Amino acid sequence: MRIIFDLMGTVMGSLDESLRPGIADTIKALRESGNKVDFWTSGRVDNYRAFLKNYGLEGDVYSKQEPLPFVPDICVDDDPQPWMPGAPYKVGNHICAEEPGERILVAEILGYRGGTKFYWD
Repeated sequence: MRIIFDLMGTVMGSLDESLRPGIADTIKALRESGNKVDFWTSGRVDNYRAFLKNYGLEGDVYSKQEPLPFVPDICVDDDPQPWMPGAPYKVGNHICAEEPGERILVAEILGYRGGTKFYWD
């Protein structure tokens, strides 16, 4: 399965760039179970590549302003939009270390096929 994670507010805090609780373990487990995990952002791709490398979460980072060279199976995002490809999997916003978002569980992502976590605010 190919899974793409939004960065700001999903993987990292939107205010302090802290990592979401448990996100490193989630990404590692997804990769170890044979899934391809990528990232995308509305921000500067190079800045986020450096951020991910700092936390040992290296991976391909794509811009949301350009078409992806693939269609992900699942897009994990705190603010999914109708134009996003694949099945959108909405998570709560991870704001900062003092106001963390909920953990993103591997079993929920791998068992997700679209529908129950897909809604627009």
